[in-house]
Amino acid sequence: MKVCFVGGGALRLFGIIRGAMADSGVLDDGEVFLYDLNVPRAEAMGKMLLKTPEQSRANCRIRWGDSLDEALEGADMVGIILPASPQKSYMLGHHESFDRGFISSDNVSPNGAVSAVKIAPVVMNIARRMEVLCPEAWLINFVNPIAVLSAMVNNHTNIRCLGVCAGFTNHLWDIPRIFGQDAEAKDLEVHCAGVNHLSYVVEGEWQGQPIFEALEQHTGDDWQMCELQPWWNEFARSNITNSVNTLVRLWRKYGVLVFSSEGDGLAHLMYDEALVKYRKENPNRTVAEVEAAIESGWQARAKLDSDFNQWVDRDLDTNFWENYWKENHTFRRADQDIFVRIMAAVAGVREMRLATSRPNEGAIAGIHHDHVVEYTQYLYEDSIRSASVFAYDIPPVVHGLSAALAAHQTLLGNALASEDPVLLSRALLTYPVRPFSSDLGDLYRTLFHLAGDEIAACYQPAIHHF
Repeated sequence: MKVCFVGGGALRLFGIIRGAMADSGVLDDGEVFLYDLNVPRAEAMGKMLLKTPEQSRANCRIRWGDSLDEALEGADMVGIILPASPQKSYMLGHHESFDRGFISSDNVSPNGAVSAVKIAPVVMNIARRMEVLCPEAWLINFVNPIAVLSAMVNNHTNIRCLGVCAGFTNHLWDIPRIFGQDAEAKDLEVHCAGVNHLSYVVEGEWQGQPIFEALEQHTGDDWQMCELQPWWNEFARSNITNSVNTLVRLWRKYGVLVFSSEGDGLAHLMYDEALVKYRKENPNRTVAEVEAAIESGWQARAKLDSDFNQWVDRDLDTNFWENYWKENHTFRRADQDIFVRIMAAVAGVREMRLATSRPNEGAIAGIHHDHVVEYTQYLYEDSIRSASVFAYDIPPVVHGLSAALAAHQTLLGNALASEDPVLLSRALLTYPVRPFSSDLGDLYRTLFHLAGDEIAACYQPAIHHF
């Protein structure tokens, strides 16, 4: 099997590809092509992968370069891992969003929607080249907002696209934490339905008991957050604690268990409170302060690259591969990552259970056939199907919000594919928090101005229709 990754220098790929090569039959005698315009980054990634014990076991060929056609030629799976927006306009968009009463993120938010406008031509070009060079390949998109781009590709090209999120594995940690243990559950299987960053567990078991019964029994007034493993750093500990506490709180308040604890998704169930928190954590900054923050970020990324690259020319022993990840999580083998599962399924090693964003096609009751939603599926080679023989029911208390978000994101994907600026303006204004309001229209005009020529010329006239 040949796998191509667009954005092949991304550090998160190291654990993913190690996990895939460790799984017998997935990449055995296969090929991974790391495509990246920053070739030195892809080269460092490639050379490090060649040093791993998993590569030795799989005998997988590792290549890298900046020729997209060479990367795509004959691929069975193409993964895209890229930032959707240049940092300056995106960061300035935070404060413009907050000032008008909207949250800001790279996914489920107005700023996230405009990020889709910026990256859409890149993703569409990859899909169009795939139609020529690897028409049967799966396109696995990790770029946020994944549902928008999944709608664009699935509804307007011949390429099959799955929108995937790192948060797919959040529940494997969050649910055990709710029940008192900070450990990844290896055999926990639940069904989910909703939209990416805000889908809900609709069925499942916890240690042989229906999960909702178990939650009722365990999350009483005496519930407390479990003790976390010592190797989590302070930033991770804070995020984990906040997420799990929020999950329990929302369960108690609305009777829903959010599948993936992503901040912007959770925010939609406590919008005003979340907006206050966002504003507090992101005080308004001048352009100069934003530029300084971006420079600091680049320096931090350079440090991460340096820490990674220092091992390229060293001899590394078994102890390194088994233990160094506790000091640097870049080196942790990501056996449960959704990309690893997808590669195992596409290679025909085994049918895999996933949650991805793709057209509904009857999987969730009360959602349009073509609207992109996230739900539990089975993937095997060329076949994908819902994990349930019956249509999933999103909990009634959140169904309206889910349907509205799915409609907004799908319409936006359709507008980007058609390059219709009028349809684009309408799609953006359907974001279901104060939709069609003057504040929302004004925000979009401002976000377009901030982006400037980051937005393709075909989309620019949309600014006149807000």
